Amino acid sequence: MLAWLEGGGAPEAAKALSVHPQTVRYRLRQLEALFGAGLPDPRTRFELEMALRSRRLMSQTRLQHSRLGRRMGRAVTVDATLPVVERMARVNGL
Repeated sequence: MLAWLEGGGAPEAAKALSVHPQTVRYRLRQLEALFGAGLPDPRTRFELEMALRSRRLMSQTRLQHSRLGRRMGRAVTVDATLPVVERMARVNGL
C-alpha cells in the first residue's frame, strides 16, 4: 500500500515492488475490501501513508540498532545512544 501511496498509481507501485501492475491492482482491491470506501478519501490516504512511513522508519531504526549491537558484541538499548548524542554535542560545542 505504501508503494502505491508514494508512487501515485499501480504502474509506479508495480515498478517499485518488481511485480506486474495487475498484481498491484488485485492487492488494492483486497485492501479496499478491508478499508471500505475510505481509501479514495485524501485524508484517509494521508493518515495511512503517515502510519506506514512511521512503521518503516521504526523498522529501519531497529535494524540499525541491531547491526550496531552485533558490531559491538552486545545488545544495544535506547540508553546506549545517549553517549553518541553527548559526544556529538561536545564536538559541535554544545
